[in-house]
Amino acid sequence: MSEPPPPSSPLLLPTLVTVVYGATVAALWGVLSLAFDREVIDFLDAGPLLGPAMVAAACLTVWLLVLHTPRARSPWPRALAAVILVPSSMLVVAAVGYGPVAVPHFALGPFVWVASALAGVTVLVTWAFTPRMP
Repeated sequence: MSEPPPPSSPLLLPTLVTVVYGATVAALWGVLSLAFDREVIDFLDAGPLLGPAMVAAACLTVWLLVLHTPRARSPWPRALAAVILVPSSMLVVAAVGYGPVAVPHFALGPFVWVASALAGVTVLVTWAFTPRMP
């Protein structure tokens, strides 16, 4: 008789979800950049790491929110938290990485808000497709 496989790590699902989230944000930002004919980071002196650092902050926020989402009764509080905390974390990174002048610039653009909406959808989809323990 074969033994059942060991249970997977509880960090595996949030990590995989976060990797997919980060890749999707990068792809959506590329599509939006082409659609609006606008650079994602249009400050010439910002350097090449500001955009990836903002996405990394969003990914860390999503990872922390998805960590306990499968065990939650309702996904809506965490989805709402994702929609609020992801743009907040991205704008904090923009303020630290470039300066306070970048915050209103990025807050008025579409890129941060697309990442925010995608974070909320990510939390909802993760909760919906994760089996519940009885």
